[in-house]
Amino acid sequence: MAMMKMKIYGYRLRALLSTSLSSSPFHSVPSRTFSSSSFENVGFIGLGKMGSRMANNLLKAGYKMTVHDVNCNVMKKYSDMGVSTKQTPFEVAEASDVVITMLPSSSHVLNVYNGPDGLLQGGDLLTPQLFIDSSTIDPQTSRKLAVSVSNCILKEKK
Repeated sequence: MAMMKMKIYGYRLRALLSTSLSSSPFHSVPSRTFSSSSFENVGFIGLGKMGSRMANNLLKAGYKMTVHDVNCNVMKKYSDMGVSTKQTPFEVAEASDVVITMLPSSSHVLNVYNGPDGLLQGGDLLTPQLFIDSSTIDPQTSRKLAVSVSNCILKEKK
């Protein structure tokens, strides 16, 4: 059953990354329009049991990836596979158009986004155009993150 869910989530994630979001009914900020070509570099943080499977599916689909995890052995495994690894979430953000997080708890998510070397520590200017959190967290944490991200401004793409 869990493997079936992973396949469904992987399919939905690939569909999200390969379609235009500008026509989405949930997309309410006119300055943030995306196309599939916007997502050339995918950052992935959290390479545990579920995250590693999601990341591997994206690699198999041909996405250029940059990854981070607190487990050095996992980082070495991805580095040995030729995947770019970074020491902090912020470094992943700098190298990515979209960042996907798959973390074990709300406290981990808050630290990865708002911690000292977190995804949002680039000041008010963000390189990633989209953040996707797939962690199992409480709704209050999701709302806090939404506010934090919406207070930032996207860097212009070169």
